[in-house]
Amino acid sequence: MLVNARNTSLFFSLTLSISLNAALPELSSLEPLEFDEASQRLVARGDARLDFDHTRIRADRITYYQEYSLADADGNVVISRDGGRLLADRLSYDGQQNVFSVDLLRTGQWPYYVTGVSAGGTTEDTTINGATLYYGAPSQFGLSASSNEVRYISNETEQYVSMDGATFRLGTVPFFYIPSYRHYLAGSPYMVDLNAGSDSELGYYLQTTTLFPVNSWLRAGANLDVYSQRGVLAGPTAQYTYNTSSQRIVGALSTGAIHDNGSQSERGLDAFDNPIDAERGFAEWRHKHHIGERFTGTASISYWSDSEVTRDFRDDIYSDNERPDSFAEAVYAGDNYLISAFGRFDPNQFQTVQERSPEIRFDLLPIPIFNTGAYHRASASYVHLSEDFGDSAPLLTVEGESDRFDLTYRIERPFLLTDWLTLKPLAGAWFTQYENQQLDPGFFTPPATLNADSFSRDIYELGFDLEARAYASYPTVNKTWGIDGLRHFVRPVLRYRYFSDPDDINEIATIDREVFDLQRPLLDLSDLRNVDQIADTHLVRLGVENLFQTRAQGYGSRTLAALNFYQDILFEKSLRYDGDQEDTFNATWVELVLNPAPWLKFDLASRFKTESLMLEELRTRTTIQSGEVWELGLSTDLLNQRIDQYRLDFIYRINERYAFLSDVNFDADTGEFTKIKLGLRTRIGSTWELVYAITFREDASRESDVEFQLQLRLASGE
Repeated sequence: MLVNARNTSLFFSLTLSISLNAALPELSSLEPLEFDEASQRLVARGDARLDFDHTRIRADRITYYQEYSLADADGNVVISRDGGRLLADRLSYDGQQNVFSVDLLRTGQWPYYVTGVSAGGTTEDTTINGATLYYGAPSQFGLSASSNEVRYISNETEQYVSMDGATFRLGTVPFFYIPSYRHYLAGSPYMVDLNAGSDSELGYYLQTTTLFPVNSWLRAGANLDVYSQRGVLAGPTAQYTYNTSSQRIVGALSTGAIHDNGSQSERGLDAFDNPIDAERGFAEWRHKHHIGERFTGTASISYWSDSEVTRDFRDDIYSDNERPDSFAEAVYAGDNYLISAFGRFDPNQFQTVQERSPEIRFDLLPIPIFNTGAYHRASASYVHLSEDFGDSAPLLTVEGESDRFDLTYRIERPFLLTDWLTLKPLAGAWFTQYENQQLDPGFFTPPATLNADSFSRDIYELGFDLEARAYASYPTVNKTWGIDGLRHFVRPVLRYRYFSDPDDINEIATIDREVFDLQRPLLDLSDLRNVDQIADTHLVRLGVENLFQTRAQGYGSRTLAALNFYQDILFEKSLRYDGDQEDTFNATWVELVLNPAPWLKFDLASRFKTESLMLEELRTRTTIQSGEVWELGLSTDLLNQRIDQYRLDFIYRINERYAFLSDVNFDADTGEFTKIKLGLRTRIGSTWELVYAITFREDASRESDVEFQLQLRLASGE
């Protein structure tokens, strides 16, 4: 029904928001105009038109009284303004009082439509009698609400529709009645999402998520699921958006709790191989708060009773966030500095989290040093770190903990050697003081103990960036690819970095450690997050960055392609992720992005073992679409001797109502299709979107091998 806040212009033709006196009206018709000089009355018949200030009134007959700015229109009345229309049997308008009335009206703009026996009022307060409001065009299965009286209110702060005695209907069948109902046109839309199906793990199930507007900034509802083999899952949901001239707040909450009737073998084990309890649930909260232009607050809290609860009952949440993280941050932005407070928490019992409670930080952004041409930046922070291994390693009885004080400083001075060559020497330092350290000796391999609970460390950084720039333009024209001229930017780069040896073996409770990450390593000392495990670094990174652009239609440029090459040369080597020693010519990265036309996009990121030219990692994504008819996507994910997977997703729109969907995952290591999902999407009227789907899985650890789904959604108004 009233589900899209952008359509506040629905009532424009009910509330002719300008006076007829605001502009000289123009009256015309097929038949000659009749003019009564005594009464100052004009009468137009036969496709009569009254035009004024971007508004047109058409009718079989229009009578206009010039002295009183009164207009009457009878028969097939059509009011047009700003692309919208109102149809009525009769219209009366008093331009001096700005009061109007209409009979037998019909109007709307997607997704709002309204009919009424009569309507009248002012531009700020309109009453519709015998009204029915529809979401989507009226249809057999459309949603509507009817009331003897609907009132539209518009003022400086809000716009809303109120109904006395609202009856909600699905098609012609009433299903809900409410004595009083109000919908804020600037508020959030309705949300109805139903998902039914069956599999061997859950049995027959029905999953529902609903959200209903409560006021202009809040909509609330519930997750309510029924599983024939597991029980009932229920929990409140909410979304809120609050805007004023001084602040903006946006957030969402989704929860669910269930007494799982499955046996212990069906519930299985969590990520730490602990039995999953029958009382299960989850809560997901996201929050963002802006105050003025300076302050930003962010919170993301994920509570799961066990590592598999969303995977079992709400796989849409699990697929977006397999390893939940909970944190909160407040940031104040000064003119050239940031002050922040950050906390990271562990509300769950199935993962090991490096908690920060809290981290207080001051960052001085790069600023010039007088007129020397040099820039410097700095940061200072305090953080209390803790890490509990009790769930993952019960034999580790001592919790990891430390209080850490950090101070970083960096100075750099760019030199423009030529118009196309820049040299930027740089130097930096990182000073750290550890207090109140403790860590279980069994954490180290081989076992070791901290020498003291207090430790001071300093690391120094030296380096430079050498960058060249060049470009060329070509009068290339290709209508097929939409190319109107071609411009090529090329930027060769050489980056050198040296970090002094921190020499901190067995001196630090290593809580902020290195994590498994195959991205290009960060080069700047102050950007590193593995603060407690910074290694001696001495390397050179060579790179060539290419950008190809053409003129965009209208204004500006459009990127056709980007091709980047990087090579790391190590003078200090350590162990790789697979345990082997790093090579001097450690890794070559090749990154490619192609977007020559709106219907084609290709992304590639790859990493080679340079000395043997062995491909170690490859990630690609290709998307091809043919207008609005079909769309094909192919993804690859290769990690040498570990991962070799492919995904194909395809959408084919059979017609305006039906579309075929498919999603296929293939594991080349096992030679098996790990997941095949086939579906048919259709629309029921203009209100509902229905998806039929069947999913086949191979060797899934928790999901059913075969799953049937029937998903029903309230169609979006976008």
